[in-house]
Amino acid sequence: MSELKKIRVVWPELPTMEQWAPYLKPSIEANWHTNTGPVSLQLEGRLQNMFGCEGEAAVVMSSATSALSACLIAHNINGPVICPAFTFQATAGAILGAGCQPVIVDVDPETGVVSGPVLEQSLRETGAKAAMLVVPYGIQADLSEHARICEKAGSRLIIDNAAGLGAPRKNHPSTPLGTHVDEVFSLHATKVFGIGEGGVVFSSEDHTTKLRSAVNFGLTSHTSTGEKTPPFWGINGKMSEAMAAVGLAVADQIIERVSCRQAMALRWIEALHNTRAQLFCEDATLAPWQVFPILLDDEGTVTEFSERMAAVGIETRRYYSPSLGLCGGMTSLGPCANALDLSARAVVLPVRSYMPEAEQTDLISRTASILLDLMGARR
Repeated sequence: MSELKKIRVVWPELPTMEQWAPYLKPSIEANWHTNTGPVSLQLEGRLQNMFGCEGEAAVVMSSATSALSACLIAHNINGPVICPAFTFQATAGAILGAGCQPVIVDVDPETGVVSGPVLEQSLRETGAKAAMLVVPYGIQADLSEHARICEKAGSRLIIDNAAGLGAPRKNHPSTPLGTHVDEVFSLHATKVFGIGEGGVVFSSEDHTTKLRSAVNFGLTSHTSTGEKTPPFWGINGKMSEAMAAVGLAVADQIIERVSCRQAMALRWIEALHNTRAQLFCEDATLAPWQVFPILLDDEGTVTEFSERMAAVGIETRRYYSPSLGLCGGMTSLGPCANALDLSARAVVLPVRSYMPEAEQTDLISRTASILLDLMGARR
């Protein structure tokens, strides 16, 4: 068997300049390159039409981290904010960036999502006026119960679905989960809907002015109404027109990209089902698949598996490790044992939009062979 070329676990798939540069023309003609210019507004409309619910508006920003912070700043949230222990550190960083304090809570041992009962108890114990809950790996989760719990508690629900943009939001009702709910997606270069750097918030259309103000230093004098309402402070989180132009070109390709990635995810599911690796999800339609996550027996097995994969030219990565409960400087409600276990056992595998079928076969068969040799077959 020929030696496999080096395969990185994530690989940006940005459009060519010839594909995105024409979209920048309105910005160049208006000499307007940031601060909610014509191209970013066009991207917002495109994203809303493709992925938004009725009554929502899409607001693009410079990154998902700034977008998460903006959701707190826009509604004057301060004090504790509920945050899962099983997530990338940027989730907590966004809370800190908005001047709030993350309170780390445990997650469900199977889905990696904070459960309804844990959310309800943590809101009651802390009096938090917001919860920032993560959708691990962009795999769709029904958070309608969580929305009801937050509404009853008088708290906002901010959904950090960084890797999820691209697949239809099929588990959402035809109307949003509530005007107290924001959902944030990343447009980072490594994401399926990757533009270089950026983020988008789907929120009640009534909140657009507040969100724009939150990422424009709290200024309201440049809004269409000039309304003088809080927030009176904010961050610099505006999307540039150049990144918005890339986003419009990605929108042209996204249906094909996601279809190809879901087909590859299905191949992973079929090939690994007979190994003892635990599949994080067995429904290929539930995510756009930035990566394909699996769970192994323990941290030692993850380390050995990663070393064996690297030896044949295949990079893996541990999402999300370490657990936030180990990062220090933040309050935790309990030991967060489930998150610790998941972060020790989770490892992600490469997914591509345009990998030739023969290369996919080689990648997947080598991986399955290593897992069978390391862990054995499913009984």
